[in-house]
Amino acid sequence: MDFAFMAEAFPQIVGAIPITLLMVFVSAAIGWVLGLLFALVRRADVQFFSQAVAVFISFMRSVPSVILLYISYYVMPAVIYFYGQNIGIEINVSGIPAVVYAIAALTLNQAAYASEVFRSAIAAVDEGQFEASYSIGMNKTQALQKVILPQAMATAMPNLGGLFIMLIKDTSLAYYVGVYEITATANLLSMPTLNFIEAYIMTTVIYEVLSFVFNQMFRAEENHLKRFRAVLAAQV
Repeated sequence: MDFAFMAEAFPQIVGAIPITLLMVFVSAAIGWVLGLLFALVRRADVQFFSQAVAVFISFMRSVPSVILLYISYYVMPAVIYFYGQNIGIEINVSGIPAVVYAIAALTLNQAAYASEVFRSAIAAVDEGQFEASYSIGMNKTQALQKVILPQAMATAMPNLGGLFIMLIKDTSLAYYVGVYEITATANLLSMPTLNFIEAYIMTTVIYEVLSFVFNQMFRAEENHLKRFRAVLAAQV
C-alpha cells in the first residue's frame, strides 16, 4: 500500500467533491420537480399527455445511465446547433461544458424514476382525504397542495432518499463524457504510477461518507414528515 501516494492524492480527490455535488443537487432538484409534474399529468389521465409521459418514463427506465450520458453528450450538441441554425443564431456548442450534458442526462433519468415514486405515494393517500378537503371548501388544486402532497411526501421520502444515493453513485459515470468528478480525478491521478487500488480505496471511503451523511439527512426529514402527516391527517 502506497501511503505516500494516498497522502498526496487524497486532497485532490476531495477537491472534486464540489463538481459531484453540483451534478447531484441540480439533477435531483430539476428531476424531482419534473417527476412530480409527470406524476400529476398521469394522475389527471389527460389522454395524449399521460400516454406520452408513460412512454418517456418507460424509455428512460429501460436505458442504462451511461448510454443516456453518451446520447446527451454526442446528440444534444448537434440538436442545439441545428436548432440555432434554423432560428438564425450561431451557437458555439463546443463552448458548452461537458458537465451540462451530464446534468441533462442525470436529470431526465431522475425525473423518470421520481415520477413513479410520486405517483405511488399520491395513490397511497386515502381518497377520503380529498373528500374531507372538499368538504371544508378546498378546490382540487388546494387539496393537492395543502393536504395530499404533504402526506404523499412522507411516503415518498424513503424512496427519494434511495434515488438521491443512487444519483451520487451515477455521477461517477460522468467520467465517460469528460467530467472530472471524484472517480475521474482518482483515475487520472493513479494512471502514471498505477496506484489504482489506493485510488479506489479512497474513492470508496468518500462515496461511503457522502452516502452516509445524506442518508441520515433523509431519514431525519422522513421522521419529521411522518409527524407532520399525523398532525395534518388529524386536522382534516
